[in-house]
Amino acid sequence: MKPVCSALGVARSHIVQMLVRPADWIDGRTIQTFHQPSDAVLIDAVRAEITALPTYGYRRAGALVNRTRASMGLQTINHKRFYRVMKASNLLLPKAPKRPVSSRVHDGVISVGESNQRWCSD
Repeated sequence: MKPVCSALGVARSHIVQMLVRPADWIDGRTIQTFHQPSDAVLIDAVRAEITALPTYGYRRAGALVNRTRASMGLQTINHKRFYRVMKASNLLLPKAPKRPVSSRVHDGVISVGESNQRWCSD
């Protein structure tokens, strides 16, 4: 079995698992277990949550929408999908401005009066 598996480029453990599976086995990754809401429905839900405070980011807005969906008994939505949908509809917060770089040199050397002394900022 090893030469066949190495020629096909598959793991032997995978072939063994395939042999012991029942005949009616179905891959759970290929079956859609719930209906994904459309992006328009998701945008409306996000807008309803962030109208009170528009400074909410995609994580907090997603948590609020998911909390509402969970109370209604619906499936939660992945935070990556919230980011994609909010970015497409320009609902993301602007990025924070870049902080200016300090002009002080940080070379890692602390000057002390004598060797073997502890330095502190008091």
